[in-house]
Amino acid sequence: MCPLKRKNFFYKPSWLGLSVLLFICVSTSAAGHESGGESASGFRWIHAVSDPQVWQQIQSAFQGELTPDQAKEGQDALDVYQYKYLQMVGILNHSALVIIGYRPTKELSKETSWDEYYSAFNFNLVTRQKSIIKHAEQMWKWKFHRLATFGPSRIPDVTFNYMTCTECEPDFMFASLHYDSASSEWQVRSWGDGQDIWWTAADGLVVDMDLIDKEDIISFDCAYGILESKMSGYQDLAIRCKEIQERDKGRAKIDDITLLYSSSSGQFKSTRITDESEIAGLTANVCRPKSESLLCKLPAYMTVTGGQNSALDEMFPNSPKTSRELADFRKLKATMSMTEIAHRCGEPDEVWGSGIAIFIYHLRDGTLVAIGATGATGPIFGVNHIKANGKSSPLLPTK
Repeated sequence: MCPLKRKNFFYKPSWLGLSVLLFICVSTSAAGHESGGESASGFRWIHAVSDPQVWQQIQSAFQGELTPDQAKEGQDALDVYQYKYLQMVGILNHSALVIIGYRPTKELSKETSWDEYYSAFNFNLVTRQKSIIKHAEQMWKWKFHRLATFGPSRIPDVTFNYMTCTECEPDFMFASLHYDSASSEWQVRSWGDGQDIWWTAADGLVVDMDLIDKEDIISFDCAYGILESKMSGYQDLAIRCKEIQERDKGRAKIDDITLLYSSSSGQFKSTRITDESEIAGLTANVCRPKSESLLCKLPAYMTVTGGQNSALDEMFPNSPKTSRELADFRKLKATMSMTEIAHRCGEPDEVWGSGIAIFIYHLRDGTLVAIGATGATGPIFGVNHIKANGKSSPLLPTK
């Protein structure tokens, strides 16, 4: 697990080697995963072998939930869940957190791998009372992430990822179950009200989504992870999401928001990070080696650009609607200036640097075009197409 680092980041690329520096993918280490086990608070995962009596007690209590569905006339076989099982069980004192999995068959094929969901329940080992947990009734492709002590309690949260649906346009969620000592029950932790920042919600953080039916959203990209807190023995959660939204005219609307959730004054709450060097540092710390996020694959100077983007409107006034098709950028010539390119392809969406700058266009397919230039009227000296995997290729012959 990477410790939280707070230090200044300065972006001073050598422009002599622009074609190399612009498009090197940067991968950084990420917070590690925990498989579970017993924590200092007394929470522990149990199994049929480790705690057979308790496991049997829970199986008996959830007999109804574990009973296979019976097919009804005309019902699709994929909607009949004939295999139900205890996926994970966590114990804290007399309270059990029970995760049940549902499949149409015990073994899923490649074609049916999507057809599996999970539900989370509370169960009192003494009173035998059980209840399904709100916001955790139906979680598709549920996957345990790790235990994390967010505070103020020493009892760890159970963090996980899931999809809101399948065979649809799903949201991909990061969520957490925390133990409420007052009710002696597990609850889904709230990360926000979804109003000020729409991807912070009561049932989790939206960390990715299917854009098929989001005609105005060009891309939505998040990097997130659990980090060591300043408070010894606790963890923080850092998340940065960048949404690129197309407008009727001009450059895209860009929302680049970084939040740090941490325990303070007896509450676990979020703080919005606005310092660009701190945003770059947090992004680097949460990026996993195999992350698919462009926020992790590209150097910070190509993604942390919010402080300079307003200058684009002054540099390229009266530009046509920004192009989102790669074919338009294949027609550029090395003799053009950025002003000429803007007249042809529209205003760039982002810019980094001054004097010598990188101008960035976001394309409809989620890829980028990055153009190096000496300001708006000076010559260009590099046009590269950056794919979703972070790899780049030149669109103009190398000088």
